[in-house]
Amino acid sequence: MKAIKLAANDNVATLLGDIEKHQVVEIITADNEVIAEINALQKITFGNKIALCDIAKSERIYKAGHSIGKSITEIPLGQLVHVQNVRSERLDIPEAIIEEIIKQMGIEQ
Repeated sequence: MKAIKLAANDNVATLLGDIEKHQVVEIITADNEVIAEINALQKITFGNKIALCDIAKSERIYKAGHSIGKSITEIPLGQLVHVQNVRSERLDIPEAIIEEIIKQMGIEQ
């Protein structure tokens, strides 16, 4: 399975299909060049983000060259990057909604 890194400064890549826990993910550029292989730490569904490196707490998350939020906890290489470990800088999502998203997606914590 592949995930695409859209910009050089991105610290996440977007999954191009569903992956299972411990599956190896090829990280590709927009030119379809394989630049890395990462072991997924958990199941991640299509369109979601995987950490390309260890991300420290309070670090900005970059996708397509733009900050999309800040980590609220340390995020290890290969982990799903989503509402369980990131908060948007643009949208304040209520905690009850975040908990429901985590439940509906079956996100391991």
